[in-house]
Amino acid sequence: MTRAEIQDAVAELLSISLERQVARAESVTRDSDPKWDSVKHVELILMLEEHFGVQFSEEEMGALHSSDEIVQAIEEKSGT
Repeated sequence: MTRAEIQDAVAELLSISLERQVARAESVTRDSDPKWDSVKHVELILMLEEHFGVQFSEEEMGALHSSDEIVQAIEEKSGT
């Protein structure tokens, strides 16, 4: 899976979770979006794990604060 494909999928899952359109190039952070609360964060992580077939530890989940960090973590886990 290419970086662009991962970015597209992350943007799509963020759009679902945050209930607004998120563009691939948009950098979204937990601090910048009031809808990205702890419940939405867990929901997003579960969607990411299911979509990409990866698992995040509690420590990893807590460290993911932005769309860019999510893309990077998925690249690392999937070996891309």
